[in-house]
Amino acid sequence: MSSKRSRWLTRLTLSATAAITIFTTFTSYLAAPAAASSGATFQDIAHSYAYQSIISLHAKGILNGTQPGYFSPKKAVTRAEWVTALDRTLGLEPVQAAVSSYRDVAKKTWYYGWIEAASQLNIVQGGTSATFQPNSPITRQEAALMIARLIRSSGGSGNATSSFTDTGEIADWALDAVTTVNRYGFMKGESNYFRPASSLTREETAALLERLLTYSTKHANQTASTASSIRLGWQYDQTVQQFENTVLQSNINTLSPRWFFLNETGSISDYTNASLLTWAKQHHKNIWAMVGNRSNLVLTHQILSSEVLRNKTITQLANAVSVYGLNGLVIDFENVDGQDRANLTLFVQQLKAKLKSQNTVLAICVSPDYGTDWTAAFDYKQLGAAADYLILMGYDEHWGGSSIPGSVSSLPWLRESVRRFVQTTYPEKAILALPLFTRNWTLNASGHSIASSDISLDQQNQLVSRFVSKPIWNEDIQQYTVSYKDTQLHKLWLEEGRSFTRKYRLGQDAGFAGFAYWYPGGASSDLWSSVTNADRFIQRGL
Repeated sequence: MSSKRSRWLTRLTLSATAAITIFTTFTSYLAAPAAASSGATFQDIAHSYAYQSIISLHAKGILNGTQPGYFSPKKAVTRAEWVTALDRTLGLEPVQAAVSSYRDVAKKTWYYGWIEAASQLNIVQGGTSATFQPNSPITRQEAALMIARLIRSSGGSGNATSSFTDTGEIADWALDAVTTVNRYGFMKGESNYFRPASSLTREETAALLERLLTYSTKHANQTASTASSIRLGWQYDQTVQQFENTVLQSNINTLSPRWFFLNETGSISDYTNASLLTWAKQHHKNIWAMVGNRSNLVLTHQILSSEVLRNKTITQLANAVSVYGLNGLVIDFENVDGQDRANLTLFVQQLKAKLKSQNTVLAICVSPDYGTDWTAAFDYKQLGAAADYLILMGYDEHWGGSSIPGSVSSLPWLRESVRRFVQTTYPEKAILALPLFTRNWTLNASGHSIASSDISLDQQNQLVSRFVSKPIWNEDIQQYTVSYKDTQLHKLWLEEGRSFTRKYRLGQDAGFAGFAYWYPGGASSDLWSSVTNADRFIQRGL
């Protein structure tokens, strides 16, 4: 699959404080599961209203004491401790993100990965100059805001009302959230007072997290598991062994090696690798081999427009499926002439009919429909009816040959692409392909592109680390941008865990059958933790 499109037209903001004893506090506050299951009891919780919640969460390894035999139920909880406990309640894992969401959360701190995990899922939010104040006590209204984001509900549209006596003390930005958590029974207040600016205590934390755990468990039972959803990865720019190692680090369950390509004679070029076939079976991975046209418009027209060559190609592909025991095929024909629209549809219909007896999946890659000649050959509705799946390639918003630099896939553009796509295709037959690459743009004095190159996320991160300029979060497109200068001016629209998770969540919310990655070899190691958290989040019904 080519990523180049030569023909494509197309608050929490708080000040930072220090806490010398924070590491000691953390290690006593959040225990490893083995320590938590030791059966130790606390001498100071007998009269706590959260007694059962403390015992339960201690047993689950989410909360522990401040020292042997003591829980300190009235002690305030820091913002870093709260977010960490929240993440663990949800089954998330820390993410060592390449780009920091907050300027006062250093990568070397114990809580960095936990805060980044919450930031990527929008449980906490940051901006271009955001601080998190990790060592300050978290207030009740701040905790309410995070819980409200978790349950993805709102108390109103700026017109939230509250019956609490101290409603006037609730910040405007927290009023909707307080109304929501009160309505859902997470936080009820005391004697009709919510005490929004009061620090959340350890016993309040236990009670709140226990309620959240019950809520998420209930909703998880009502939400279909994504464990069997399609997670497809194309083999590109990697050896077989490198590809296999990447797959094992990821959530990929379907491999799409680039094995078959069209030829003028109707035969197919076959690059099948026997060792990958064996490895896939041993590791219970499906193989949907890719069938490409090398973006050759003339060749593709020659095959599609000829009944003889079309049938010969289809027969060869069906034979390959049978001989190699493939689970499916992925058709990736790019740069197809608009005049071949009907014949492309016919090719997919006839190939599917040929594969039916072998119970083989047929998927076809399509680009977002913006009415250009690049997509003129795609009859989305008919292709969707003929194939088992359509793979929507969620890139290239700005392609490599463009004079206008920009994001490979900004969230607003992708959202609009999905909106158009689902008008012609059932979401359950759709797979969203997401970019694990970006572009390094070289600019002239007027800001126009004079050159660009595709780079992996590791290469991107090395550039970010190398130069002084700091990435800036663009709230409108939900991405970081960074500029630097060597002999010329460069600009990058970063693809990393925070931006990628936003796109991933879009596909989940749309009810897509799964995701595809172009390309797994381009991912940085932290990215897979972000994806794992997004999967666990949706499985929780959140």
